[in-house]
This record gives sequence, C-alpha cells and structure tokens, in this order.
Amino acid sequence: MQAVILAAGKGTRIYPMGLKKPKPLIEVANKPVLEHNLDQMVGFIDEAIIIVGYKKDMIMNHLGDNYRGIKMTYVVQEEQLGTGHAVLLAEKHVHGKFLVLNGDDLFSKKDMVSISQCNNCLLVQYKDDPSAFGSVVIKNNFVQDVVEKSDTFVSHYVNTGMYCFMPDVFQVLHTIPLSARGEYELTDAVKELAKQGRMHAEEVTGHWIPVGYPWHILEASEALLNENEEISIRGSLGENVTISGSLDVGEGSTVGEGVVLRGNIVIGKNCSIGKNVIVTGFTALGNNTIVEDGAHLHNVIIGAGATLKEECVVKDSVLGEGSVLSKGVRIANISKDATVKVKSNGKIYDSGKEKLGAFVGDECVVDDELDGGDCIGD
Repeated sequence: MQAVILAAGKGTRIYPMGLKKPKPLIEVANKPVLEHNLDQMVGFIDEAIIIVGYKKDMIMNHLGDNYRGIKMTYVVQEEQLGTGHAVLLAEKHVHGKFLVLNGDDLFSKKDMVSISQCNNCLLVQYKDDPSAFGSVVIKNNFVQDVVEKSDTFVSHYVNTGMYCFMPDVFQVLHTIPLSARGEYELTDAVKELAKQGRMHAEEVTGHWIPVGYPWHILEASEALLNENEEISIRGSLGENVTISGSLDVGEGSTVGEGVVLRGNIVIGKNCSIGKNVIVTGFTALGNNTIVEDGAHLHNVIIGAGATLKEECVVKDSVLGEGSVLSKGVRIANISKDATVKVKSNGKIYDSGKEKLGAFVGDECVVDDELDGGDCIGD
C-alpha cells in the first residue's frame, strides 16, 4: 500500500521552531514528526510519496530513497495551492488504494490500518470542544459533511487530517473549484464523495496528536515519553546519580556526579550533563547537548547541539538546535493572566495553559531571563 504525506507547508503558526527547518522535521521526543509517522508505517506501507515544498532539500536529504524498507518518492509542490492540489500532484505515482495524512501531526499504525479497510475513509476524533478544528457530520458511520472552523456548533467529531482513498478520488479533485481563500481544498473532494454516499468515517482508537502550535511540541513529547517505562543506559553515569521513572541515555553521553533524573527522560547521543543537574518531568535532550553544572530542567525539549550554561533554570519550554542559554538564565513558566499567552510571529495566541515557558529557535543565544509565552527567533 502507498501513503501520500503532505509536507510542503512552511508552518508559520509554529514559529519560531520552523524558521530554519520544515515543520515535519521538527523533533518531538528526539525524533522528527515525519519519522514518527514513517515508523508507524513500517511493515504496512510499501511506498511513501512525500509532497515537499518549503526547504524541500532538507526533507529529501534527511530521509533519502528508503526509510526502514519504505520506498521514498518525492513530489515538489512549487506553489502552495492547497491540500487538494498537493494530493493531485501524486496522481501519476498512485496505483491503488492509498493513505493521505498531514506530515506535521502524529498518527498511529492502528488507525492507519483501520481506515484502510474502507475504500474511502476519514479518521475523526470526538472533541468536547471542537471549535479549534474542522467539524465532521456523521450518520451511520458515513460522512455527511465537513465544515471548516465555525463559530456555531456543528458536530463533536473533528477532522484529523488522515484519509484513505481509492484512485478515483483524482477524478473528483480535477473538478473541485478554488475555495474562498484561493486554494484547492481536499475537504471539498471529501464533501463530494460524501454526497455520493461513498465516504466512511472511523474514530481514532490509537492516537492523533496535532502539532500545530509551539506548545504542541511539549504536549506531543509528553504523550510519547510517557509511553516508555524502561531504563536504558548506553552512556556513563557518575556517582550518586538518582534515577526515578523511565530513562534512555544514548551512546557516548555522560551524566555527572549528583545528578537527579526524575520523570520520563531521554538523553541523546554524546550529550554532557554536568554535576548536580536536576532533570524532572518529561524531558528530551537532543544529540550533543551540553547542560552545565547546577542547571534545573523540568518538562523541556532541547534540540541537538544546544548548550545550557551553569545554573540555568528552564521549565515547560522548547529550545531549538544549537541554541545557547547563558549562565544563570531563567525561563519562567507562569503568567499574570489565567493562562499563558504565546507571543509568536507578531501574533498572540492563548495557549490555554496555566504553566508554559518560552520557545527559542535554532541557533539563538539567550542572555536574559524570559517570561512564559516568549518566542525568540532570529
């Protein structure tokens, strides 16, 4: 079976984490989102057709021609003309029933297999508050309608962005008009199939983890890290290291004397953790990360090659690859408001979280304290 993965977009909402890399290569729990999805496909999908655009060479060079036995085929979407246009570009490569999924959300093999049992199917999830998503009207397990974000209630079921189609969907895609926002929408093809009574709906039974905004990186990492219950140490530990919870220490990494590791933690390869460092909660340190003496980390995702100088305190935050925090820098994780507002790319978003730290882009240097919701880019 084949899968078409939509990975051409820039991902402006996830600023600053997508400034220097395409969104599907943003790491969650020390692995790019795109790889997490490909891992779920192993043994089930023979070929992945990746629709690339923004920083396409990074994706192509990262994955190559084959990923764990899955053939990689790349199709370039030169203009961002919508999801329907993106899928249509794969037409000449598709030779049977195929999956379509957003390349920047996390899906499970269980649900991939489930929707593939139908000729045309949309994966949905029940949400108490569906207002942030496109809603799906369902009757007797068939899709009746798909409605983009609406101010009025439509349905508790939301569109996850994963589908299964028969090849005749391309005939429909050739006929859909431009939408009001000037794009060819895949959901318009779904609506047409629904009118014909040919669009099934299956509810999520595995997992669907959207990664649309910066704080979703933390949510997704927490969900994945919490699945691990093992302790694996391929590096070296100093004296008097306290371990509680799950832990994965990569090859070549060193953990200094008196370090406390309490939570669900993964430390990549060739990392250096200094003396008396405290790491708690769900935390992932990318390869070649340096954390100097006395630092305190809680619920932190750190990109490869980052450096945290002595006595830094970082909570509920994401630090990009090659970023540097100067000695004693503190990142607060609370706000004067009831929930932390994220100041991202000239816009302010309500994270809905009472505790949330900052987001530091790749190769950024931070010398001063940051407040909850701060985003540091170029």
